Amino acid sequence: MKIIEVDEEIYQYLVSNTQSIGESASDILRRLLNLSADHSPAVAAPEPANVERAPTPVVSIPMPAKPAVSNVQPEVTVSKKTQSQESIMHVVNRVRKVIDSEAFQQESKGVVKFLMILTALYRANPETFAQATESLAGRTRVYFARDEATLLQAGTHTKPKQIPETPYWVITNTNSQRKMLMLEGAMTSMHLPTDLIDDVRSYFTA
Repeated sequence: MKIIEVDEEIYQYLVSNTQSIGESASDILRRLLNLSADHSPAVAAPEPANVERAPTPVVSIPMPAKPAVSNVQPEVTVSKKTQSQESIMHVVNRVRKVIDSEAFQQESKGVVKFLMILTALYRANPETFAQATESLAGRTRVYFARDEATLLQAGTHTKPKQIPETPYWVITNTNSQRKMLMLEGAMTSMHLPTDLIDDVRSYFTA
């Protein structure tokens, strides 16, 4: 066995043709040159007597690691920010459709307009409406609940009314200013724009 030196390019070529872990440079070259797998020379030179034979050095070329191939297709996701903006615009459009409607414009009772806007807020996004109403409460009153009894327990003169097309109830024995404060609190919690809130306010101010 002879030891030879090869340059970097030859070494990389050998590495790229490695087929099994621990395969030696000699084995790779024999395979590439279509030589016999027998490593013994045709005529072996006699060894000198009483000379200890050194072990044959074997150069092993490590197999380059292959990148793992994943069969999982990448998911296409929409950012939370984009989803939130789309959700907000949906609520805005729903509320504007209500306040621009003929029924709303011709309604003379503030409590009915109050309930119409609350219905629009809930129908546009029930989840954010639920979160918004849970955070609204006075020092001695509960403004929103899922049943009439809860509001009656908070005060016998609260005049609870069910918000149409929703599972929620709301107190109604409040003046227009207080109703607007309740609407503003809910709309702010739902991250609706101030220009929409100002438009709604115009219907609850003298």
